[in-house]
Amino acid sequence: MNNKELAKNVWESLKGSAAKAKKFEDLVAVSFSLLSEDNEDIYVVVREGQLMVEPYHYDDNNCEAEASADIIAKMFSGELAFDKALGDGSIQIKSGDPAKLKALECLVPSRNSNNKPVSKSGKKQTAAAGTTAKKK
Repeated sequence: MNNKELAKNVWESLKGSAAKAKKFEDLVAVSFSLLSEDNEDIYVVVREGQLMVEPYHYDDNNCEAEASADIIAKMFSGELAFDKALGDGSIQIKSGDPAKLKALECLVPSRNSNNKPVSKSGKKQTAAAGTTAKKK
């Protein structure tokens, strides 16, 4: 999977989370370097409440990570927990704040036992340390 296909895949997983992104007060900009022959990148950014996923490198990121396209796709589809991927080395932080990567996990749709998306409860979630949600 190349960076354009991965960006589309990640967007498809996250596009239903636009309302959750509006609750972010802080910039969360994570650039992912794909472990591939082409050294391609994608980024996932929540800036001013807007969610963006693009097949490029994000220069002003606050976290840069490296993983295979399959691992990134599994993380954003809800098949692989971010902490598990970090813990087993499937994804590695190259620079920046790992909490910013973890902050994106609250945008990932929950999965039931049949691996189908389900809605989360209406409870407000704190994304991660250093990232806060807007209060109503």
